[in-house]
Amino acid sequence: MRRQAVPGSFSLMKKMNTSFILNTIREKGPISRAEVAKITGLTPATVTNITAELIKYHLILEAERGESSGGRKPVMLRINTNGYYVIGVYIGSTYIDIVVSNFNSDNIYSDKIRIDTRIAGEIVLKKAAEKIKDWMDNNKDKKILGAGIGVHGLVQSKEGISLYAPNLGWEKVPVKEIFQKHLGVPVFVDNDVRTMTLGESWFGLAKNVSNFIFLYVGYGIGGSIVIDNQLYRGTTEGAGEIGHTTIEIDGPRCSCGNYGCLQAMASETAIIERFKEVLSKGEKSIIRDWVGDNVDSITPEMIFDAALKGDRTALSVVKEKASYLGVGIANLINTFNPSMVIVNGNIAVLGKTVMDCIQEEVRRRSMKYLQNSTKITFSHLGEDATLKGAVALVLSETFENPDLVYSSHKV
Repeated sequence: MRRQAVPGSFSLMKKMNTSFILNTIREKGPISRAEVAKITGLTPATVTNITAELIKYHLILEAERGESSGGRKPVMLRINTNGYYVIGVYIGSTYIDIVVSNFNSDNIYSDKIRIDTRIAGEIVLKKAAEKIKDWMDNNKDKKILGAGIGVHGLVQSKEGISLYAPNLGWEKVPVKEIFQKHLGVPVFVDNDVRTMTLGESWFGLAKNVSNFIFLYVGYGIGGSIVIDNQLYRGTTEGAGEIGHTTIEIDGPRCSCGNYGCLQAMASETAIIERFKEVLSKGEKSIIRDWVGDNVDSITPEMIFDAALKGDRTALSVVKEKASYLGVGIANLINTFNPSMVIVNGNIAVLGKTVMDCIQEEVRRRSMKYLQNSTKITFSHLGEDATLKGAVALVLSETFENPDLVYSSHKV
């Protein structure tokens, strides 16, 4: 996070300056105290005092000495990668995935719990929390900074409530309350797509990118917008519903009730429906050999695999839907002028085939001087994006407010 020192109360100034210094070391480290002072505009004395406290609380450490400009070699500072550990949890449609990671998102523990939708959400989450607590009890030498949790569906992030998880049938489940009660550490909760976006910002292609848009293409289409290093949430935390923007006025009905939404035109669900439609019209495909007359067993992975094998029908459907994705991205470029659009989802396995279709529509439909400043790319994090984002959720909250560490960890 890029900030300048601000006037105000002493405690507010210290909090913001500490965050500014900590993030500067994260982004620029290894870095000397003198360089930190130069970048932040803070006095050398202030930098020395604050970094001493950050060292005391094991958030940063003194690394190797840097290059000398004539005098003594400066002592370099960097983030203490293994000073604390972070719990990451992803509550998906069928499983709860769990990791414990260091500040680099290197996992030292991982686990998975199958979700039985016949059991109340509170009971399922309690089981997951107890499993994590068992690990914590057996690893007391590992200081836990907090837990980040990504949840599919609608989420009240501040309260940590899963308002509605459609694939699970959960409504108003107090995720934060359950985990905080069992783990005894700070817990942060957010929607899974916004969590993925944080993962891209901290550990992916958007590291140090101030303005970008993240798009997840699965059975639905979700999105998230980052403006000046901040997730844009909107008035009621509904910002980023890119999948429900209309791109075909007479298109098919979407799950939201509207017609012609991007999700209805370009999601994996849309790809399956279109593929089944062309099969019913007599088009040939190797997928027919795989499933016979059981067309309801066709999955997006089958279609992508067939396309990779050169199946003309599968390729035609995928290209058609990728073009609609390009229309949606062109609208985003014209609206937000991001420096990057990152696309994640299984469709990325088709690489250049899909990207060429997207780029063609973007060239046709976005303003020339805007499209030239936007890089469109597939995520490198893939399926790891949500768990890495859950870890980043804790780190971003902590690096914005280091008092969370000062108040909860004795040194």
